[in-house]
Amino acid sequence: MTSADSPAAGDARPDLDACDNEPIRIPGAIQPHGVLIALSQPDFLVVAASANLGDVAVVAAAAVTGQPAAVLLDTETLEHLGTLLRRGDADGSGTLLPLRFLADAAGRLHRAWMHRHDGLVILEIEIAGEAGPPAGIAGGLFLALSSAIERLQAATDPDALWAQAVREIRRFTGFDRVKLYRFQPDWSGEVVAEDRAEHMPGFLGLNFPASDIPAQARALYAVNPTRIIPDVGYAAVPLLLGPERAGRPVDLSFAQLRSVSPVHLEYLRNMGVAASMSVSVLRGGELWGLIACHHDRPLHVTAERRQACRLLAQVLAWQLAVAEEAAVARHSAEVRALQARVLEETARGHDHRQAILRHANELLALMQASGFALVTPDAVTLIGATPDEAATRDLALWLAGREDAAASFETDRLGVFYPPAQAFAALASGVLAVPLSRPPRQMMIWFRPEVAQTVTWGGDPRKPVEPAPDGADRLTPRRSFAAWKETVAGRSRPWQPHELVAAGELRDLVLDVLVRRAEELEQINIQLARSNEELEAFTYVVSHDIREPLRQIETFASMLERVVGGGTAAPGGRIGRWVEGIEASSRRLRTLIDDLTEFSRLGRHAQPMAPVALGEVLVEAESDLAQAIAEAGAAVVLAADQPVLLCDRGQIRQVLQNLLSNAIKYRHPGRAPRIVVALAPEPAEVPPRRRPMLRVSVTDNGIGFDPRYAARIFEPFQRLHGADRYPGSGIGLAICRKIVDRHGGVIGAEGRPGEGATFWFTLPAAPGGLP
Repeated sequence: MTSADSPAAGDARPDLDACDNEPIRIPGAIQPHGVLIALSQPDFLVVAASANLGDVAVVAAAAVTGQPAAVLLDTETLEHLGTLLRRGDADGSGTLLPLRFLADAAGRLHRAWMHRHDGLVILEIEIAGEAGPPAGIAGGLFLALSSAIERLQAATDPDALWAQAVREIRRFTGFDRVKLYRFQPDWSGEVVAEDRAEHMPGFLGLNFPASDIPAQARALYAVNPTRIIPDVGYAAVPLLLGPERAGRPVDLSFAQLRSVSPVHLEYLRNMGVAASMSVSVLRGGELWGLIACHHDRPLHVTAERRQACRLLAQVLAWQLAVAEEAAVARHSAEVRALQARVLEETARGHDHRQAILRHANELLALMQASGFALVTPDAVTLIGATPDEAATRDLALWLAGREDAAASFETDRLGVFYPPAQAFAALASGVLAVPLSRPPRQMMIWFRPEVAQTVTWGGDPRKPVEPAPDGADRLTPRRSFAAWKETVAGRSRPWQPHELVAAGELRDLVLDVLVRRAEELEQINIQLARSNEELEAFTYVVSHDIREPLRQIETFASMLERVVGGGTAAPGGRIGRWVEGIEASSRRLRTLIDDLTEFSRLGRHAQPMAPVALGEVLVEAESDLAQAIAEAGAAVVLAADQPVLLCDRGQIRQVLQNLLSNAIKYRHPGRAPRIVVALAPEPAEVPPRRRPMLRVSVTDNGIGFDPRYAARIFEPFQRLHGADRYPGSGIGLAICRKIVDRHGGVIGAEGRPGEGATFWFTLPAAPGGLP
């Protein structure tokens, strides 16, 4: 691991670029525990050879570079090499090739690992002997590997799997310390498992900044999964190039013998490490982690055992995938179970919002969240640890105002995108918001708190390098690995992909419920509309048919009065009182029939909405009631400018007429009626759902009423006084409510016994009609 840039490196960034630009793929040298030969294709010329070739071939490297391979290798080796290349065996990570040199009188058979890269065939011969099998491996390599795989597969959770993996790698290699280093999304890493000898310092739980493994080193780990340094104190062996290769260094990306960065070697020495090996853990071709092996003395591990360790790393990756898939499957099953419960409750007629809130704690657990909010235009409902209602409403407004507001939003650093969130970062550094409508007037929001953790670093990531001890102008890694703690501020635990999927499924569930409910309501509305039409027609027909016998009753009463005449039929007499009673009842019945007819005609004779000046409609209503106003000595005042309403002129005229008529009818006997018609804008809704509304109020100084009956008086046939004292059918205010409902407004009343009453209703303002 070498030093380079990290998020916390600060001003060190310019100097650290040297690590990312270091030519680690073409070092021009190898480690001394082996020999490397590079052949061109298809002519098999020796284009490069390590300077230590004479250690195995009894011939100098300079003597064979630029020459055909036939002057170096025997015929059988070349034929075998050709066969492997034709089969494509060398296109992977390496193939074992038995190899003999012509100049070797003893005819020794060497094992060479060959691979093809950048148009060359590269042969590597490791000359270090095996130091004997590590303790604990008594049988053959295959049996030992099979047993190790079985133990890995028996691990029940990721922590156990990681711990078993480092134990198996240490058994196979004999290193003093083996640790598993897992990368984070920002390429910093944490040591999640470790197996070590007692005399070796531990790194378990420590974090290392991204600078410890620069980007180009990570890229190499992804394509070449194993690397070994048997002796950190080695002297590099240069590669000698043939004349045709001058100025074109050999790319050693896949070579096991590749010489490593001097900066990395110094890094290891500062850790007290004399030998090192690494094995990459790849998930889907991407670098997930690294198994790092350290020893306090030089140690060589054969290629076969390194291959076995590579296979164990692959098994580790497979088992991690299995464990994660099992966890995701369990999570998906829990989500679907919750969906089923919510669907069941909504199917029983419960509101979807109430169904969601009843299961809010399950929603928190499923999403690993600490707080939940359900935001609707009418209310904000909070569960668990969340910002307050006002802050949550403001956040919802910001979310609804984004360009892609119809899509879900997730972040583990809300304060970066929405600065006001910095004030409640401890509660909501992480947010997952899912809209439930379009536009997003309803949404579910999950909150995650700031990570209340202290990340323990292996050294200060803001000081990844220190000056070279000799004063040279070069980078050297930091020498202090004392634990350094950095509190992570303003960040929550990241949202996992399966959690985002679960949130999307919950959104789809709610939208499906809403669509089905809308379809049900549409059918109900169609049925209600049909029923209303039938009821209106029935009411109209019935009222029309009742008029004829009523006219006959009135005619018979008049004839009775004329026929009987005088005597007991005279006014005040018994028959006269009977006749007066018949006539009074007939008048009340006719009034009721007229009101019922008007009530039934409201929907069928409605006119389109149009801009109307309130003052003009009030003048018309006063004109209709001119005689009653004059007889009562009433004063009607319009205490407003001339606002313009969007309404059905005839129907609003009827509302005002009914309210003025009531104010006159229920006047106080001790004072002349005074009726004030006023207007004020309704407070704007948050978020806005419709056009601005105006409130029209009619206030009188009459007898008033008990406030307990404020809602009751708008029901049909509901009266607070006897019909003999205050005539009327009891339908007038019900007609007013029906008209106001049709306009999308609301109606209400406030009473003060003996002082007066105020009746008010809201209507939409015409464009530009606000006072």
